[in-house]
Amino acid sequence: MHDTIPAPAQADCLTAALLAELHGGCSVPVGAWGRISPDGSLHLSAAVTSLDGAEQVTAAGSGLVADPEKLGLSVATDLLAQGAAGILAAIRKP
Repeated sequence: MHDTIPAPAQADCLTAALLAELHGGCSVPVGAWGRISPDGSLHLSAAVTSLDGAEQVTAAGSGLVADPEKLGLSVATDLLAQGAAGILAAIRKP
């Protein structure tokens, strides 16, 4: 059986929590893929990439479908610990 895409409400909460913690939005190079596995757990894979593609950090995690915000925050925290803040700061410089 294949993973399924989360329901819109869970997907919105998942990505909103990730982007909020990264202080990101539509103009930053953040990728995220959320899915629900056959056992009902929620999975998130995410990446932050520099504009030239030279730097990238990735993170993934799993959690309860009932708590997508917690998973989004956890994956964002992992990205930040790996250097996402520096990548994003360089992008935001004028």
